[in-house]
Amino acid sequence: MDRLELIEVAGSSYVVSGKYGIGVYLDRSSKTAVCIDSGPNTTVIEKVCTRISDRGYQIIAVVHTHGHAVNHGGNLYLKKRFPNLRIYATHLASYIIENPLLEPFVFDAGGGSDTKPDENKENTRALVTDYLPSTDSIFHVHTIPFKIVSLPGHSPGMVGIITPDHVLYCGDALFGAKTLNKQALLFFNDLKAARRSFKKLSMMKLNAYVLYHGGPYKTVTGLINKHLTLMKDTSAFLEAWIHEQPSTLEQLVQKVMKKYEFEDDLHRYGLTTSIIRSYLKELQQENRIVAKVDNGLLLFSKPVATT
Repeated sequence: MDRLELIEVAGSSYVVSGKYGIGVYLDRSSKTAVCIDSGPNTTVIEKVCTRISDRGYQIIAVVHTHGHAVNHGGNLYLKKRFPNLRIYATHLASYIIENPLLEPFVFDAGGGSDTKPDENKENTRALVTDYLPSTDSIFHVHTIPFKIVSLPGHSPGMVGIITPDHVLYCGDALFGAKTLNKQALLFFNDLKAARRSFKKLSMMKLNAYVLYHGGPYKTVTGLINKHLTLMKDTSAFLEAWIHEQPSTLEQLVQKVMKKYEFEDDLHRYGLTTSIIRSYLKELQQENRIVAKVDNGLLLFSKPVATT
């Protein structure tokens, strides 16, 4: 693994270099640090701790944007190294953080986009100590004020965190350009909520935005437009196929996996299934498709035209 570094985003707000955009806020007056998410595993967060301690700071808290395993895999290491560590999360996110074996049942796949659930069994004892509201508000870590921004769509109870430097760590509310270029099927469990979050982000005036899968951006307008285009394309593809011939969920998953050339992998299959269900739900809500049970099979088909 490449050497991880702390990259200054603005003022005291930093992001870790590399694959995962772990946030770090360094409070100069107290020489303490707050992490925003803790990475996928011990290996990554240990390197982050080294970079922070090299600067003379000590971690006092980790604040979670949401409950996917790839975001909280460093918790146990942090708790062992810093016994008084505070772990912040919303109630919905805390259920998965404290019980990672639940994640496959909730999302039909483990670890969000790229971490399997059994890689994070060690987190079962790293309990959340402080609960965040899921609505826009202000909270303090000791004397440091942070703002919570509700950003639903990707995961239940997901929030963004704004530092005193007006830097928003938005978790997986958006994905970076590198992810968008290689992955057209985006992981959102509530498409309507995701679009509301996009609109909210587009109206905010901030110094920077940090994406967990993408790093820092000065503006996110272009990314939002790309997300909307990819989501529209996926929805149109599913609707057109269903209108052409009634299909089961498994047939649709197979079709999508072939379209995007996904490997035959249980994790990828589960993740694709979860995503497709979100699209089918929205298509049904908008009466663009209908669902019925036929001979013991759940079939999605074109609505019958009314006169």
